[in-house]
Parts: sequence; structure tokens; C-alpha cells
Amino acid sequence: MALLRQLKEKSFGNFFYRVDLDEENRVRCLIWVDHRSLNAYTNFGDVVSFDSTYRTNRYCMPFIPITGVNHHYQNILFGFALMQDETEISYKWVLKTWLEAVGNRPPLTIITDQDIALGNGDFNDCLYKSLSPTEFVGKWEVLVDKYGLEDHVWLNDMYAIKDKWIRAYTKQHFSAGMTTTSRSESMNSFFDEYVKASTGLKEFIENSQKALETQILNEVKADYETEYKERRLIFNSPLENHASSIYTKEMFRQFQNELRKSTSYVVNSCKDGSNYMWRLYLVEKYNVPDNLRRRYRVMVSLEGNIDCECKKFEHSGMLCKHILRYIDKKQKTMIPTIFIKSRWTASANKIDGFSPYNPPVLVDVGDSTTARYNALCKSFQGLGALGSCSKPRYNYVMDLIEKEKC
Repeated sequence: MALLRQLKEKSFGNFFYRVDLDEENRVRCLIWVDHRSLNAYTNFGDVVSFDSTYRTNRYCMPFIPITGVNHHYQNILFGFALMQDETEISYKWVLKTWLEAVGNRPPLTIITDQDIALGNGDFNDCLYKSLSPTEFVGKWEVLVDKYGLEDHVWLNDMYAIKDKWIRAYTKQHFSAGMTTTSRSESMNSFFDEYVKASTGLKEFIENSQKALETQILNEVKADYETEYKERRLIFNSPLENHASSIYTKEMFRQFQNELRKSTSYVVNSCKDGSNYMWRLYLVEKYNVPDNLRRRYRVMVSLEGNIDCECKKFEHSGMLCKHILRYIDKKQKTMIPTIFIKSRWTASANKIDGFSPYNPPVLVDVGDSTTARYNALCKSFQGLGALGSCSKPRYNYVMDLIEKEKC
């Protein structure tokens, strides 16, 4: 508790923590949110992942890192929670308290469980390759009948909540391209560097703060590379050049990957399905046998809106290869504004709030040595992170410090 109070004091009261105690005065639930996590949530809190599978601490308490992704597609932390148990009461307390910490601004999407994988190849094709709910339902009914699973309790229960986990339904909701399995595994691996089975509660909090520092520093380094490192162009087309000027380095790499894939596709206008409001195009791979071809429906409105049934843009905020092929065919030189998701742009962490290392607002520290010391430490923390991005920057900052020390 003294450590948590100290962290709050050092952040000028912006560090949030709350403890829920049981009848014997033991910790039932504990949540803490660093002020830099609040800044990150302001910019990237549209999608949040809760994963309670990590248990490495002395008390075997479920540990919940509350995470998301930034504009470099890096894991970022929006808070931490420890629970005595995994009851509904505990989860409600954690979620409600965390929501209070972030100003009662709920995310667009919350991801809570790992992807469900069935060993049967037919079922995996049904779960993850169905383009629409109608296609999924048709395939599901065929497979249930084929394998005689009409009375399978677990399958029936999962089918009842299909809109919560089947890709044909969830892909229509923005999730920043996150899949819970990959993010959970990467976060667990990340925390293995900071905590062990013997880690006590105080040390656990201290080390989780170190993990947060590492992630913030990774973002600063990626910001530097985005701003100063030249992009390598594959096609040197106007569209690719435009993408290189707006996206972060990582998201531009993802754009290039999709653009490269688009060259394997052809676009054909289809009168059947078109009307005076929308024109239908079928986008398909040209080098695939007819019986194996998958045709994707791309609808274009008179106002210029474009919709692809793969729903990649709706799901990830990045254009799919099918729409890119259509845009390229129409010889567009720029990505349409409606398809530029601000959270993936180079300035995304400065749009809706403070960047993680914005200098603190000057406050009246009066005659307090402690207050002056804390204010200086907070400012130098950002300077240290920026100075570590490259050797020239490091030398420059060290020279300034040495001059001031003389």
C-alpha cells in the first residue's frame, strides 16, 4: 500500500489504484493504472483485451494485464489487476473499477477469451472461412448432421452465442486486427521476463511498472523510426507513396503486404446484383482453377463508398487486397479519406490526448524540495526515453547534462 501511495504521489495524483479487501482484511482484488496508461487509452482505447490466464506470482492470484495495441501494432498496457478468485463478483469489480479509472469511457470492443479451435478440419473451415453468417449457418447445420452432433451440449451452448466468437459475425466489428490467442501468448512471454513464481506482491507491482516502462520506450523508438527512417517502396506507385506518407512504419509494411497480394487478383464488373445505387464487382484470383476460386463481392456506391464482404477494413482498419485491386484499377493516386483510420497514422498518439512523454504542466512547487525533485524526475524520464532512441541523440542529451552540471 505504501508503494501504491508513493506511485500516486510521484505522478501528481494521476496514478490510479483501488483495493478490495475481504472479511479477513486480505486482498480480494487489486487494480492499478499508471497515468501513462491513461494517456495511451485516450488514443488507443477503442479495443481492449482482458486475459486472466497468467498466474505467475507467489500467491497464485490470477493476473489480468489490460491491454490493447498502439499505432505501431505494439502491445500497450491500459492497467493491471490481481484477483483472489475468478468469480463473477471479482470480474465485475475489476471491470467496473477499471472503467472508473479511464473516465467511464468504455471501449468499442472487449476481447475476453482465446479463439476456439476444434481438431476437426471441416469445423475449422466452417468457423474461420465462412464469409457471411448465412454461409456459416449452412455449413454448421451440414456438419452437425454429418457427425450426429445434434444433442452435443457444449456445441449447442457455443452455437447459441455464435455472434460473440464466430468470425463471420465478429469481423463486422472493429478489433484493430487483434486475435486473442496471439496477443495472449505474446503478453505472457513478455511478462515472463519480469515476474516469476516466487515474486511477492510488492515486487510484482514494481516489476509490472518496469514492463510498462519498456513498452513506452518501445513506442518512443518506433515513433523515431517512423519519423526519420526512409520507407522502402516495392512498386513506387502513387498509391504506395501516399500510404508511406501517412502510416507508421509497421502499418505501412502491412499495407504493402496487402498491396502485393492484390496483384494476384482481377476485378470484373457484374450486372447481376448491381442497381442504380450500387455497382457490384467480383474480385478473384486469376491463377487459381475455377473450382477452387473464391469470388469476393465488392460493392461501390454512387457516392464512392466501397464495401467488401471480407470486412477486413471494418475489422482491422486497414484496406483489404480486394478493395486495393479495385482502387488500383480505377487509377486512384491516393487512399480515399474514408479508408484512412487515424489510429494507424504516424501522429495517432498525439491526436486525442497527450503523448506518453508530453512534459508535465508546470505547477507551483513552492518551497518543497520533494515536489521540485518529483517534477524534475518526471520531465527527465521523457528526456531519457527520447535520448535513448539513437546514439547521436544520446550523446546530445549527455552533453547537455554535463554542461549543466559544471
